[in-house]
Amino acid sequence: MLNGYQIVCESISKTVPYIIHKHEPRSGSLHFDFRFLDPRDPKVLHSFAAPSNFLDTVNTKTILAKTRDHDPRWLTLKSYRLENIEEGKAIVSIATYKYFEITFHGKILNGKYKIFKLKNTQRDDRWLLTKVH
Repeated sequence: MLNGYQIVCESISKTVPYIIHKHEPRSGSLHFDFRFLDPRDPKVLHSFAAPSNFLDTVNTKTILAKTRDHDPRWLTLKSYRLENIEEGKAIVSIATYKYFEITFHGKILNGKYKIFKLKNTQRDDRWLLTKVH
C-alpha cells in the first residue's frame, strides 16, 4: 500500500525515452516539462509540469502537476519556447494508473524514483516524484 493506493502490477522492466524541457510560456510562468513514454503503450507520452525549483528539489521530493498526455513526437520537438535540459533513457520497472517506479540514467535524474498520484488534494492532478535512497 502506497499513499492509500494498493499497488498491483507485475514487473515491466522496459527501457523508455524521457525528456526534461525548460518552458517559459507566453504567460511567463517558468516551469519544467517532464515527459516519459508509457512502457505499456508507446503511443502515450506521460507529461508533467514541474515547478521552477525542480532542479533543486529533484533529489528529494517534488510535487508535479499531471498535464494532458502528449504525442511521442514531443520527444523530438524543437521550439523556441522549449529548452532541452536533459534527454535520456529510463527503465520503468512498475507502472499502474497511479504509480510508476523508474530508474533514470542521466545527469539531472539519476537513480531510482517513484512517481505516484496524491489523493485527498484540492486538485486532482497532483503527483509526487520522490527519489528512493
